[in-house]
Amino acid sequence: MRTWTVIISFALFGQLSCSNEDLDIESFNDDSSITTLNGTWKVLSFENYPDNIREFKNQENSRGLETIINFDDTKDPNELSGTNTTNTVSGQFEYKGTRKFKVNSYGTSEVVQPIWADKFNQAIIDGEVNFKINVTRLRIYYDNETKSVTLTKE
Repeated sequence: MRTWTVIISFALFGQLSCSNEDLDIESFNDDSSITTLNGTWKVLSFENYPDNIREFKNQENSRGLETIINFDDTKDPNELSGTNTTNTVSGQFEYKGTRKFKVNSYGTSEVVQPIWADKFNQAIIDGEVNFKINVTRLRIYYDNETKSVTLTKE
């Protein structure tokens, strides 16, 4: 009886701890009724589609610090601001069509920032970038849509 319990436990552990599911660029639930980036957003993860990797924040990649950004298109020009782990960020952006924007100016220092902040900087200033959005999440695609950053609404 004890042997069966051990075998079943290992089998369940193996099923629950491994996933063969590929990251899918189309899997994000986009809400077409939301037409603005407005709001405060916190980085949840970075996705690399060719390598099938989704990276979440941990002590090593972020030193436990958050990246939080605020988009405000009620101002002229549209503004973005926030904190990127150890540094503040500010800038201006413009919409370039449906579900696309471009950051025209972006200011931050990169003093002692962890890799998590570097990845966000790369994503946000990658030229014209596409995005998908719903009530709770925002996903920004960059590097020719081979990568994305997923943010959650604050």
